[in-house]
Amino acid sequence: MFWSDEIARDLVRENPNTEVFTVASGISPSGNVHMGNLREVITTFFVAKSLRDLGKKVRFVYSWDEFDRLRKVPAGVDESFAKYIGMPYSKVPDPYGCHESYAKHFEKPFIDSLKVLGIDVEFLYQADKYQSGEYAEGVIKAQQMRKEIYDIEYKFKTQAPNENDRNNFYPINIYCSVCGKDTTTVIESSDDCTILDYECKCGHHGRVDLRKDFNVKLPWKIDWPMRWKHEGVMFEPGGRDHSSEGGSYQVSSVIAKEIYGIEPPKYRMYDFVHLKGETTKISSSKGTEMLPEVMLKVYPAEIILWLYTRFLPEKSFELSLDSDVLRVYHEFDRMYAKYKNGTADDLEKRIMEISLAGREPNFEPVSASLIASFAPIVNFDIDLLVEIMNKCGEKVTKEQVEERFVKIKYWMEHYCPEQIVKLLPSKSTYFYNTLNDEEKNWVSQLVKNIKEKDLSLEEMQNLLYEITKVNGVSDKQKQKRFFEILYNLLVGQDKGPRLYLFLAALDKQKILELLEF
Repeated sequence: MFWSDEIARDLVRENPNTEVFTVASGISPSGNVHMGNLREVITTFFVAKSLRDLGKKVRFVYSWDEFDRLRKVPAGVDESFAKYIGMPYSKVPDPYGCHESYAKHFEKPFIDSLKVLGIDVEFLYQADKYQSGEYAEGVIKAQQMRKEIYDIEYKFKTQAPNENDRNNFYPINIYCSVCGKDTTTVIESSDDCTILDYECKCGHHGRVDLRKDFNVKLPWKIDWPMRWKHEGVMFEPGGRDHSSEGGSYQVSSVIAKEIYGIEPPKYRMYDFVHLKGETTKISSSKGTEMLPEVMLKVYPAEIILWLYTRFLPEKSFELSLDSDVLRVYHEFDRMYAKYKNGTADDLEKRIMEISLAGREPNFEPVSASLIASFAPIVNFDIDLLVEIMNKCGEKVTKEQVEERFVKIKYWMEHYCPEQIVKLLPSKSTYFYNTLNDEEKNWVSQLVKNIKEKDLSLEEMQNLLYEITKVNGVSDKQKQKRFFEILYNLLVGQDKGPRLYLFLAALDKQKILELLEF
């Protein structure tokens, strides 16, 4: 059984009277929201789909934690933005001047990508939630139970608690009314903890009444369970960094029970997504992001979803934009073919059902490898490409080819230009003159057959292997050398597209122009 189906069935069994199941995920828009961040959303999306497939109503909420403080200036942002460190993302200006805030600049591309992926979510903007006073009750509750929260947190720390620290512990971040930063310290409170006096590093002394002043935010390990209660969250995943012993989920779960009086939601840890060849997680702060909007220019939505279905959430995996792209397309197409012809096993079938959630049924994928092989040969002219592919027996229409053609073209031009193989503009006389008599004879035999016959695919393939036989016996080294020669004479490289397809698809006159000496 697919892992999200197991979670969904457990949720339904444990909550038989629940009408609407709320599942959640979220992130701080601290920089570009990358493919590692996407795993948080996709993990929740899979559980939401499994619940819906069981006939349940689902509320899928996604929190933009834009009321978090700017901690550091990420790669690609001007260092002058260090002056905003300590302010909420929602109050920091857009570094690029095109959106109303820093937060909105990094939120918008990710929101657009989720739409393309077919992931329908209800966005919650935490700056609005806090500043409207919606969380006031939960914030005040945390201050009134501040010493109990201190005790809970210290159960998970190695150092011993301190009574003086306990008495002065206030689990709250106050944004200064003068400088706008959270560089503040509570120095006094009313008996009921609704009124707090604070001092800021900027020199300002101020007061907040938590019943009407909402420039405050709870620290993460308290904010998280407060929101679980407020939204009625029943499932939420978390990254490996939140899932360790004494980590955020464990501490927040105790706070949920002992402070807010709720059971924590069902949880699933997910591991990091790595860039190929790296061991650390994708990080926007380090500038090593791989963005969904970029990946969607390379892959259709169903393949991106499929990339995540292949691994249990707690298993890390790699992404790349090198030649692995064609392998990913091929592996997807192979599983999809099994799904369509009824030979897929139960797990493969479920993986495909989830991956194809936003795709019209029974679509006909076109080989990405063939597109990559032949599109450069015709200078990315899609009409000529369709003509060549049909000569190769694919029986495709322009409409069928177009979606993948656009993506493969983008990938080749931006990430794998070495894959762009084009016919030479004229004969490679210099290379031909380096051949010995036997090798020249191979080329001559091929030219003679192409001139005299209209070879089918099968005939072309057989011919290429017959020419180098000695007394009817194949010689692998001669065969390899023959192919190498033809690639050099046609495209100036030792390798290229599948040769029999290549030759069968090309215009006969063009082949003769390059091979006839």
